[in-house]
Amino acid sequence: MAPLNIAIIGGGPAGLTLAHLLLASPSPSITVTIFERDASASTRTTKGGTLDLHADTGLAALDAAGLRPSFDRLARSDPSSGGFVLADRRGTRVFEMPTDGRGANTRPEIDREDLKQLLLNHLSSGTIHWGAHVSSITAEGTLFFSDGIQERTAGKFDLVVGADGAWSKVRAHVAPGTGPVYSGISAFEMHVAEPEKTAPELAKAVGHGLYFALGSGRALAGQRLGSGAIMLYAVKRRPGAGGAAYPQDTIEACEGDLAWVRERVKEEYKREGWAPELLAWIDAAEPKTIRGWPLYEYELPDGHVWEHKKGWTLVGDAAHVMTPFAGEGVNAGMRDALELATRIRAVAGAVDAGGQEREIALDAAVRDYEAEMFARSREVMADTYRNKEGMFDEGAPESYVAKMSEMMGGPPPEA
Repeated sequence: MAPLNIAIIGGGPAGLTLAHLLLASPSPSITVTIFERDASASTRTTKGGTLDLHADTGLAALDAAGLRPSFDRLARSDPSSGGFVLADRRGTRVFEMPTDGRGANTRPEIDREDLKQLLLNHLSSGTIHWGAHVSSITAEGTLFFSDGIQERTAGKFDLVVGADGAWSKVRAHVAPGTGPVYSGISAFEMHVAEPEKTAPELAKAVGHGLYFALGSGRALAGQRLGSGAIMLYAVKRRPGAGGAAYPQDTIEACEGDLAWVRERVKEEYKREGWAPELLAWIDAAEPKTIRGWPLYEYELPDGHVWEHKKGWTLVGDAAHVMTPFAGEGVNAGMRDALELATRIRAVAGAVDAGGQEREIALDAAVRDYEAEMFARSREVMADTYRNKEGMFDEGAPESYVAKMSEMMGGPPPEA
């Protein structure tokens, strides 16, 4: 019996995790090819921040793939990591989850880039086709790839899985007109390489975890990376049709001068009464590291849902992109990979399944995955939306803390 031939479009955490789970030993008869648009593993200059993986999602997927020991060697899981501080725009702390060295950190942290490298390093060579940018997909399902020089095709696959992010080409083929919408929130990301030397007050405030200051529909967040560097995020609510232009229109107004962008962002915070010690954080950021982007999401309750298309499905941000304000995006994508791979392996391992019978069984398995994923991700998206609305309320952080305490009988969840 010929192996199931699976294509995964996109080499992010969800796509790479899916590949591992499909190929995990003892492996049924499955071949996997990942098509990734980046020219190589080192192409991207922006690496992202830190993730915490959760027991029933990201960690469960790594366990099933046999990668947990390798992850544990890289992750920060000691009790001194992962502290969380919530403050107002004057720097007054309104909630704190201290890192006093007691108890266990049940959500170990890892930098996004380290997780990606872990997943890449344990895949056999040849699994990933680099520089394979999907240029188009025909109505019949033929994939056209371009590396900027020539165009080529690939197929035929038993299943194509779109793991190609928020602006998924695969989703546009599977479910035209169902893309994400602007969330009303935009952000600038900045990097401080050696905070203990250049910004000791910032280093002290952030500690080994995450510091969120909220107020006036804005946030200023500092997040410690595994290297010791700190990633800063200057985030603001800017609703309306033109809101999504915010980061880029500021960069254009400053004629691409990122030092000027940094000063302009700081002045916005200063005008709204943010404390000088918090404004100094922005001064500490390296201008060359500044990048801005609007945040997108799917509308609740069913903006992420699509009509099933035989031979195709989606995982991760391609299926349900959400804002980062509950720390669930990558975890949800890795859980997608686990749920889908479990169903595919069951079909591939069925000794009496071949030809049309296996085709029917595979389609039923994908339908079952999609039904489970739609319901599960709807809950996660609702939690994320609630956090977003609360954190950027004009009365935050006090109103956010009060609402979370009322709803949950305790303090707010760590963002």
